Amino acid sequence: MRRRILTLRRAQSFPQIEKKSREIEKNLSSFCVFNNAKVILFYLALKDEVQTEYMIKKNLKEGKTILVPFINFRERKIFPSKLKDYDKELIQGRWGILGPARDFYRPFPLNLINVIIVPGVAFDKKGNRLGFGKGFYDKFLKKVSSQVTISLAFELQLVEAVPVQSHDIPVDYIITEKRIINCLKERNGESSP
Repeated sequence: MRRRILTLRRAQSFPQIEKKSREIEKNLSSFCVFNNAKVILFYLALKDEVQTEYMIKKNLKEGKTILVPFINFRERKIFPSKLKDYDKELIQGRWGILGPARDFYRPFPLNLINVIIVPGVAFDKKGNRLGFGKGFYDKFLKKVSSQVTISLAFELQLVEAVPVQSHDIPVDYIITEKRIINCLKERNGESSP
């Protein structure tokens, strides 16, 4: 499943990815749960993922507190770091993933985060997600159970059912270029459009 969805995702041209990402951003910024959040942890996108740079810069400009992951690859841990300047503070790290340079790592308390934007490869409507199999986000999400989790995904990343293991943590909402899926309702047997 991971290989199949990644092949579909990577087959899109960058202009297609950017166009869909702008549609997803429109849906995200019209979503009251997101709008009411003051502190948001965004992932920093790879080239073939839903692009977050514009979203981060826009929300920084609007005065929200924006956090990005500072990743400890050896321990497979994510530490939220407060971002002030997207263009000056980020460097390319392992696997081509952007992250805060050490000088700009600003730890932030987990309990003050309102919304976590979670990446993934494939998703089902119940919010189950398939990542790259390294477990970074599942480990992190175990520590922040009271925050709202939202995944941004292209429609082509949605599947009928993602295989679930006991340590997997589903997200609350999925936002695509076409819709907002309430995964909490889906898990309770109420369907979304």
